[in-house]
Amino acid sequence: MFFIFSSVRFLGLPHTLGLLKLCVTWIFLETITTVQAQPSQPLGNWQLSGGWQNYSESQMQLKGPELGLHWRSNGMGPISTEADAHLGLQNYNSSQSGRLDSVPNFDFQLRVMTSPQAQSPWQYGLSLHGHSNFLRGTTSLGFGGYDRLTTQIWLPLRWHLDSVNPWTFDTGLLLWGKHLSRLSQVNDRFQNVTNTQKKGFYLQVSNKVYSSWGELEPYARWTWVDDSDVREVTEGEQKRSAYEPQNTRLQMGLKWQFR
Repeated sequence: MFFIFSSVRFLGLPHTLGLLKLCVTWIFLETITTVQAQPSQPLGNWQLSGGWQNYSESQMQLKGPELGLHWRSNGMGPISTEADAHLGLQNYNSSQSGRLDSVPNFDFQLRVMTSPQAQSPWQYGLSLHGHSNFLRGTTSLGFGGYDRLTTQIWLPLRWHLDSVNPWTFDTGLLLWGKHLSRLSQVNDRFQNVTNTQKKGFYLQVSNKVYSSWGELEPYARWTWVDDSDVREVTEGEQKRSAYEPQNTRLQMGLKWQFR
């Protein structure tokens, strides 16, 4: 959001906690069903990851390392659930508003996937994504920041290539997104604004490699989201048009599952 040159903040904590509670409840109900159907089967598999994220708009960039926690249910029949969470520190940089280092960043994804038939290499489903930055403080040029919250619904599609070291290719289309900018945190004269996002897609590729250390899975994911709708906001006695600009997000890393 750059209709004013302020540093960026993302995600109100109360809203995030509500979404996380929903995700945890969803996974809990799915695992109960799994236990009742086949008590001896493990509920799912956990992975840890380390990686790098780069979020970019036309007038600013956020990039830095992140740690991840991933869970995949074993599922019953063609349905499975998946959850991913990344926590990182990013450096904010803008030629117009300055620089701020070590910005906390949090992302999560929750997916429900199914197959058209047994042993099919194809999967499709529905996915909930959330992204947040906590960019409080003052930039190198003296500008203040504000919280930003992004919540998105995606339609994912996956193709799995079964081999000794299997490859997985993921893509997805954005169905709906909401971006909330808490501009009032910069100044009481500013009005919070909510924008709607309707166009976007992502591509992801990963490869599982089995070793004596466990299962390793390098991955790379690239996401593109188009300009949002335009909203009129109040800044003191003035009114301005505000929108969330086109942006990209690159995530690269390595997942690890201990044997």
